[in-house]
Amino acid sequence: MKTRISAVICLLCVFSYPDLTRAEDPSSQRVADPYALSANPPTMSSGTIEPYLSFMAGIGIPLSEDATFRNGDVDRNVDYQNKQSIGGNAGIWFPTRNKLAGFDLGFEIEGYIWYPDVACCRENFNGVTVPGGAFQGTTTEMQGIYVGPSIMIRYPMGISEAYPNGRWYPYIGVGGGAHQMAFRPGGTLGANFASPISDQRDTTVAFQAKGGFKVFLFKYLAAFAEAKYLHAHHSGLGTDRFGVNSPLFSNSGDLFLDDYSSTIRTISVHAGLSLHFDIKP
Repeated sequence: MKTRISAVICLLCVFSYPDLTRAEDPSSQRVADPYALSANPPTMSSGTIEPYLSFMAGIGIPLSEDATFRNGDVDRNVDYQNKQSIGGNAGIWFPTRNKLAGFDLGFEIEGYIWYPDVACCRENFNGVTVPGGAFQGTTTEMQGIYVGPSIMIRYPMGISEAYPNGRWYPYIGVGGGAHQMAFRPGGTLGANFASPISDQRDTTVAFQAKGGFKVFLFKYLAAFAEAKYLHAHHSGLGTDRFGVNSPLFSNSGDLFLDDYSSTIRTISVHAGLSLHFDIKP
């Protein structure tokens, strides 16, 4: 009997040894739920950084502002027009959320263009009432260009260890850059070779704040929508104040442009597509 009991014990030891070995080997363990390993979201342990390129289109919504002319005249609440806007950006996100309570830091360079024209016919800004009651004037064509960097922060949602580590996320950013306004008298009288819009420009420093959200459609392609606020003060803008823009040059060679200063405050709304990449060390 003792011999039989000893044999059974030996067989049990032989069959149970592989299972004990696998249990002691961490690489053989399988966890059905990776989030069960920790109460905190998984981090980007691979060290993946995330560069991206984007294209966007939307609308620029400038706010009404005063225009102060060089002779001291002030035109209140100039109505800059809502117009189309296009642009793009390039940036990079860094895997820092394990140190920032779930947030990632990023850096972005952005550029876009918009057209805040001042429509005809605004008395003493781009036209006047001539004797007899008729109005002489034209649209003031304007073009705004912003280029500048921003510091970004995002909060990834739906996090997983598989790239892109967050299938959607809200984000905000602040930055500054260069803002340029180009201008010319508009309409058929202003649109000629003697008055190209590129000839009259004023460039200044601008501040921008933005916010939006991005959703991944595929592994590397995402769609986004964002709103941004731009603030810039220009002291060298110009308009054909009295509508005498034909020809643009008088016999003395002087431009029919009256210089003025104005603060440009604009809300832009953009939507677009973004191509993302993953770079591992």
